[in-house]
Order: sequence, then structure tokens, then C-alpha cells
Amino acid sequence: MMLAKRIRMASMLASMGKPTLHYFDVNGRGEVSKMVAAVGGVEIDVVEYPFEANGASASDKLKAGPMESAHTKAATAMDMEGCGLPIIVHGDLKINQSFACQNYLASIGPKYPKVTPQQKALDDMFMGYLEDIMGLAAGVILSEGDGALVPVFMSKTLTTLSKHIPASGFVHGLSTPTIADICVLVLTQALIPFGATLGEGAAETYGKFPEAVALGERTAAFPAIAKFLPTEDCCLKKPPRAARA
Repeated sequence: MMLAKRIRMASMLASMGKPTLHYFDVNGRGEVSKMVAAVGGVEIDVVEYPFEANGASASDKLKAGPMESAHTKAATAMDMEGCGLPIIVHGDLKINQSFACQNYLASIGPKYPKVTPQQKALDDMFMGYLEDIMGLAAGVILSEGDGALVPVFMSKTLTTLSKHIPASGFVHGLSTPTIADICVLVLTQALIPFGATLGEGAAETYGKFPEAVALGERTAAFPAIAKFLPTEDCCLKKPPRAARA
């Protein structure tokens, strides 16, 4: 019965074509979706937009007023006016918000691990922590926030998450990483916004959390992710495209 269900889902997804992920040309919330797709064996098309923003928080954006850019024009053309990136379009489905995009790609990935409700809840918790600190660090870059807060909040984040990080293997003890492991990879290896805002203090901050750093390295070495990292679509350790040599 389970096999028949998977066959029906595979047939339905095939009829919808490949999902298209719309995101900026830098690491950020969209990078997790890309790696979830890689782990799950979901082929996606990636459409990039030059990184432009009128602030990091909702209040910053409201104060700055509407902006017109390549990605806002594209969102309007997709009937997603006012929606931020990432956006996924898959057949008739159009969604934004990073949690929705990441969980959707995980749910349709034929190779993505089948997690329990408890495991999914833990994955969601890791996503939430990544969202929180990404907003803080992005605020330093986009809204002249206090850069001294980034190492403090990164330490707080990794202190909490390290309680769930094993000495070996992945968070859930599975043979395949899940969203939790991917979030730790982004937290410990992403250039933007973390490497850029931690600066010379990055080594000191990460040095306090060897378990998290090691998990990021194990996740990066997982075959599907190791294959993705050198590709053109991967922005994990790259500046915006306009700044690349």
C-alpha cells in the first residue's frame, strides 16, 4: 500500500514538472530549500535575483516604503505581489515563506527521510533559530544594526541547539541529514550574513561549539550536499554575484 502511494505521488509530481525556486544571488533562507531538495532528490530550477532590500525587519521595510526591483516585479508577475523571497512555483502551487518552502520540498522528496512528528518538530525548532539569527545578522548589513549582538546571539543559538547535536552522525540518528542538520551547516559555514557579520571574531565564536561545527562538516560531506556545494546554484560561501571576481 505504501509503495502504491509513493508511485501515485511520483506520477502526480512528474505531471507538475520541476519546482522553481526564486531567490536572491546570496546565501540566505533560500539556501536551506536548495539543500533540502538536494537531499530529497528533488530536481529544481533556481531563478536568481540581484540582492536588493529596503531593510531587514518588517518595521524597517514599512518605514522605507515600497521598493521596485527585479524580484518585486517578478513576484507581481507571478500574482504574488508583496510577497518576499523565497518563492516556490510548482504547477498551480505558489508559496512563499521559508518554512513553507523547506517543508514542501522535504515532503515531496523521494529520498528525504520519513521523519516522525517529534523529529519534524525538532527540525522546525532548528529552522526557527536559524530564522531568528538570520534576521538579526541581516539587520546589521541592511539596517545598520549593532554588529556586537551577532556573536552574542550566535552563542546563545548554538548553546541551545548543541544540546540536540550528537557526537557523531546526524541530529535524528538517521543515515541521511534532515532540515536540522542543514540549518547547522548554514549557521556554521555561510558567508552571508554570518561570516560577514562575525568577521574576525568568527573563529572565536565557532570555537566554543565544536559539536555544531563538526555536524556542519558532516552535513557538507553527505554525498548529495557535497555534489550540490560546488554548483553554480550554491551561494553558501559566496558574496552577491555582482561582487564575485
